[in-house]
Amino acid sequence: MKILRFKRAAGILLGAAVVLGAVSGSAAAGQQAKRKPAKIRLLNINTAAEAQLAAVRGLTPDWAKKIIAARYFKSLDELAKAGLTKPQIDAARPFLTVGGGAGKWRKPAYRLAPGEKVNVNTAALKVLEALPEIGPGRAGAIVEGRPYARIEDIMKVKGIKQKTFAKFRRLIVVR
Repeated sequence: MKILRFKRAAGILLGAAVVLGAVSGSAAAGQQAKRKPAKIRLLNINTAAEAQLAAVRGLTPDWAKKIIAARYFKSLDELAKAGLTKPQIDAARPFLTVGGGAGKWRKPAYRLAPGEKVNVNTAALKVLEALPEIGPGRAGAIVEGRPYARIEDIMKVKGIKQKTFAKFRRLIVVR
């Protein structure tokens, strides 16, 4: 009889401990829920470097190269044109964005070939727009400022300073 009471009392105490543990566990969970979640910085697929894309969960270095080759994207679903499957896109979606407002990332009308140099004295507007940081406005200003004796003379164009010039310096020539 005493053993039965002891077992019953032990069972009650054990049950109470489990309930108290669950209550305190839910209180801790409640405190965690009150905290603001850490803000995840999304990676822009139109501007990210190859190493950054390769570090995204679900993407490999080979996929990163394919994404860069297929740029520019208007939505994440367009990653399919780079060869990614729907499950791969869905796995990477929480970490990626196309960035900018509507129309901010546009596909250039002309794409420079690897190793191609642009002659700023003779290049067409669409070829000048293929240079980094050069849009239609700056391309027009470059055309108006012709001829240039040295590549550094292009910094006399409004909106092209040292930082901007450094981004496309190796892509231009003056002939």
